[in-house]
Amino acid sequence: MNFEAGMALTDAGIRAAHRESLITSELSSRASRRPNHGAEAKVLRRLARALATSDAAMLDTLASEAARLCRAGSAGISVLESPPGRPASFRWAALAGHCAPLLNTYRPFDDSVCGVTLAMGKPELFRTPQRYFSSIEAVSPPVVEALLVPIPVGEGPWGAIWVMSHDENARFDAEDLRLLTSLADFTGAAMQVARMQALAEKRATEAEEAQQALRLAEERTYKFIAILSHELRSPIAPVVSSLDVLGRLETTSSAATRALDIAQRQMGRLQRLIDDLLDASRIRHGKVEVKMGTCQLADIVWDAVHAVQPAIEARKHQLTVHSPSEPVILHADAARLTQVLVNLLTNSAKYSPDGSHIELAAVVEHASESDGMTPTGSVRFTVTDNGYGIPADKLPYVFDMFTQLDSRPPSVDSGLGIGLALVRYLVECHGGTVTIASGDGRTGTSVTAMLPVLERLQVISPPARAGQCE
Repeated sequence: MNFEAGMALTDAGIRAAHRESLITSELSSRASRRPNHGAEAKVLRRLARALATSDAAMLDTLASEAARLCRAGSAGISVLESPPGRPASFRWAALAGHCAPLLNTYRPFDDSVCGVTLAMGKPELFRTPQRYFSSIEAVSPPVVEALLVPIPVGEGPWGAIWVMSHDENARFDAEDLRLLTSLADFTGAAMQVARMQALAEKRATEAEEAQQALRLAEERTYKFIAILSHELRSPIAPVVSSLDVLGRLETTSSAATRALDIAQRQMGRLQRLIDDLLDASRIRHGKVEVKMGTCQLADIVWDAVHAVQPAIEARKHQLTVHSPSEPVILHADAARLTQVLVNLLTNSAKYSPDGSHIELAAVVEHASESDGMTPTGSVRFTVTDNGYGIPADKLPYVFDMFTQLDSRPPSVDSGLGIGLALVRYLVECHGGTVTIASGDGRTGTSVTAMLPVLERLQVISPPARAGQCE
């Protein structure tokens, strides 16, 4: 507990009757026996072994060894506690000798030798304490002297270690004080370690519970997304079919034609959003299939450019493509690599002002052949634009699921923040890596995907039109 908040007694507030029992100054003038450091070291080793068993075992050992080292009739450990609805008090947590039957009984803070000792903030010696403290009247035989030392734990006292003499001829000396202080310091350090360990374990448990709750919430979210996506697809299909039928009908009304164009365009956008939601759910559950096979680089590039051409033309962008002139054979999932390029090019088209320049470069990088073998080479795809750019502090997060950038103009359709997450997933499924850079963070973005999928470079005349992936 917090000592300052729970203490009901201060040095200035100690009762006069309690002060009359203090004879601490006599310790310095009494004859003292010589220190026995060997015995002390053995006791500390026994305490360390007991601590490895449990805190309770260590406290029991501490009380017994304190009584033995100080030749006391009783010894104990008083722990400062503040039970709910009750004032601060001391629990006798470990006892040895005559006081043993009083184990786990309580003494009020403001009527106890421990309370006075902690209020004074230093070791204290009391004479015939039962005459001044009613809380220990039950101790038998009568107490002649009591020597107490605070046990420091962290920023305040945790309790006290004490010994009592029940014999007029057995008085405590400076060596008893030194031994008790040594035991108190050891106990304080041990209890601080135990306290920090308990706190660490508690926080670890809380963190694990929070992580589990987060995982469950995330699982429910993705399950809802999957269900929602499938449920939305069912009514959308007949709407798309109906719009296609209407589009084939002849009409002389320009207003009807414009309305139909708007409906088809927005329905296409809705379909893309649903597809994105389905992809997010599949990524979460690892169900995005990647089927590796033999295909040609030219096919992948052409298919991607063909797919984004309407978006490029709608925004009046200029798209430049650089690709090897000779056929390049890849071992990859052609459809998934096409999807990677489509997502990157679509982002560039979406997040660039009308009339911007976009560049797609596909570069073959051959691996070293120094080992006598012909290892697989790589293909580097780079999509560059001079669009709105990405702030430097946002770059580390752009490949995370559902990431949105507030820096984009409000008129820009930002989507759901799934496209780049899917790009990273698909690139990594091919054993590759993807990086992003954004100049000064205000204009221009460059995304590079490096994929170790090169199978071989064919030195043959390219076909007039690349075929489909095998």
